[in-house]
Amino acid sequence: MRKSPSLLRVLIVTLLVAALGHGLSSARQQPPTMGSGTTSAPTDGHHGDGHHTDGHGDGHGDGHGGGHSDPFAWVLLVVFLMIVAAMFGRWLAASVNQPAVLGELLIGILIGNLGYWYGPEIFVLIMNMGKAGPMFREVWETGVSLDTAAQHAFTAQELAAGGIGSVILEAAHGPNAPVLVLATTALYIFSNLGVILLLFIVGLESSVEEMLAVGARASAVAILGIVAPFLLGYGASYFLLPDEPIPVHLFHAATLCATSVGITARVFKDLGKLHIKEAKIILGAAVIDDVLGLIILAIVIGIVTTGGAQPIEVAKILGMSVLFLGIVILLGDKIVRFKVDIFKGLDRWNYPLLFPLALCFLLAWLANMIQLATIVGAFAAGLIIRAEHVDHDDPAKLESTFAPLERLFAPIFFVLVGMQVNLESFRDPTTLWLGLAFVVVAIIGKVVAGIPVRGAADVMTVGVGMVPRGEVGLIFAQIGKSLGVVDDRLFSAIVIMVIVTTLITPLGLKWTLARLNPATAPADESARER
Repeated sequence: MRKSPSLLRVLIVTLLVAALGHGLSSARQQPPTMGSGTTSAPTDGHHGDGHHTDGHGDGHGDGHGGGHSDPFAWVLLVVFLMIVAAMFGRWLAASVNQPAVLGELLIGILIGNLGYWYGPEIFVLIMNMGKAGPMFREVWETGVSLDTAAQHAFTAQELAAGGIGSVILEAAHGPNAPVLVLATTALYIFSNLGVILLLFIVGLESSVEEMLAVGARASAVAILGIVAPFLLGYGASYFLLPDEPIPVHLFHAATLCATSVGITARVFKDLGKLHIKEAKIILGAAVIDDVLGLIILAIVIGIVTTGGAQPIEVAKILGMSVLFLGIVILLGDKIVRFKVDIFKGLDRWNYPLLFPLALCFLLAWLANMIQLATIVGAFAAGLIIRAEHVDHDDPAKLESTFAPLERLFAPIFFVLVGMQVNLESFRDPTTLWLGLAFVVVAIIGKVVAGIPVRGAADVMTVGVGMVPRGEVGLIFAQIGKSLGVVDDRLFSAIVIMVIVTTLITPLGLKWTLARLNPATAPADESARER
């Protein structure tokens, strides 16, 4: 009997994941050696609640008695796992008509938690990357010992026997430390590269002209879609977490401002409705919404890093954000035309690929130098590059040049985000209450954004179209976790909000569009443009 292709895919991927898990487990037992084989000492690790990870070495080194083992080979294996996991997640999402990012996130949650409880130590480091990162960063930047850095990164309770700090420190001192640190660092680099390329692509799909031509209604939708979720999010966070400092509430509010209109655009495209007024308003407002959201993020990051809401510091960050984006928007075309000729003279055949990437990385670095998020610079770079700058006659051809890079690295980011969601945190009722509150606030805050289009378009359709947070919400949440203002409980609550808003938007749009009576839509679409 012939098996269905879907069943074969599931079986193949399951076998691959099982084989990879076995391979990673043997990596823990066989530390990399150079020259003669070495013997690994047995270790016992304890996860946060005291359960054990098997750490008994087999005493045979790399198993080749004097062979050579390249630690980077394990990085390649881990990246292979991430790629396969992302592909499987996208396939599962597509099979139930859901966005690919949702499948990548959910498969990351599944693999991350299974690995955390039953797999090798690398899953412990990934799950607690937000806590382990500052420890390794301090060692790298100051040269202090791991033990000293651990005292600064973890509480005394976390460093006690069986605590997560103790487990991470034990792994960092163990025979597999080079492989663990190298693989985790590589994933961090690849995932950040993915999110930078993602925002660069978003910028390429927009233009300065679109920002200036979206009209007053789309601008009003974008502004209200930022202000309402921010105020509601701050109020909900303050009410549910009264003991947390102001920067924590601000970051929660900023996370709720994000909008992922890519999901909405896909729904309109699938339904053949991209031409209607509602779609044009939503997609136009999305450009302004992205810029405003990134400025809000930059301000909140500045407040978090300085330790408080200092008016002068906030004004400085706001001014730098406006100045940076203003220069890019007003002078970007002239800067690009001047620089592109230099690259064209150096490498005529490859400059269409290398110049935009170089500009993306340069502006991302410059943004970081003036205390903005690197993704702001990446978005700005995509915004000012046009197809004609690199001798392309079709904008889609320019985007397709970089799409393969984004499709390779961006899924690593979303799978990695999912792997950091600790399902244990859902045992705390506060997590579920926070998740529910964030979902309600996220929906209401964006639905009301449709009010400015009353009389010109369907308010509910525009509002629902602004609801999904998708990848943008995950990016904001991950930045918050890396800064230490979003703990496991809050991170999980934000992920709940992202999942729910991503799931309900396609269903909500199909419902609101079905409500529209075609007879009420004017034949001349341009009449509704004003």
